[in-house]
Amino acid sequence: MFQDYKLRTVSVIWIVFLFVCCVDNKEINLFPETLLHEGDLVFRKGTGLVSRAVLSADGKGTYSHIGIVVRDGNEWKVVHAVPGEPDYEGEPDRVKIENVQEFFGKEKAVAGALMRFTEDSLVAIKAARKAIEVCDRRTLFDHTYNLEDSTAMYCTELVYFVYKYAGVDLVEGRTTKVNIPGFIGSYIFPSDIMEYKRLVLIYNF
Repeated sequence: MFQDYKLRTVSVIWIVFLFVCCVDNKEINLFPETLLHEGDLVFRKGTGLVSRAVLSADGKGTYSHIGIVVRDGNEWKVVHAVPGEPDYEGEPDRVKIENVQEFFGKEKAVAGALMRFTEDSLVAIKAARKAIEVCDRRTLFDHTYNLEDSTAMYCTELVYFVYKYAGVDLVEGRTTKVNIPGFIGSYIFPSDIMEYKRLVLIYNF
């Protein structure tokens, strides 16, 4: 009987160990932060319904979400506008900042890319600093997807806005026309920004 109890105890410990390992593995991301520069653009293909809806509406895109890399003290972080990822219960959708590994966490991304505006690092830095300013204002997520109103922003609108502020137009008039119930109009998708010819692909997975 003692041996049965001991066996059950060992089994429980082993199951707990496996569970902890799985949770830890879920959080681990091997994105190479040594490659990052201020103002870099990070793209990801998400894991949920919103990501699939974005890619379905886009048609030509690989990635459903975008953010901009910033330096926060000694840490690399990403500023991005995202719905449905509150930091606490009841928090409204807004522009947020999180570390790079969280942005590319396995529960959020199945693919990703890093792109850089290489012609002028000062422009990229200026865009990154502006993104922090927008985040610090606790700018809300733009559920109306209105490019004419910068009081709230969606993900690509944020990146477009901060680079435009720094003197670079990443879309040069490119938008994607959408004609589905609830979304009829022209919007900036991640693919519209990726087509900017002065962006260089640094890394993808």
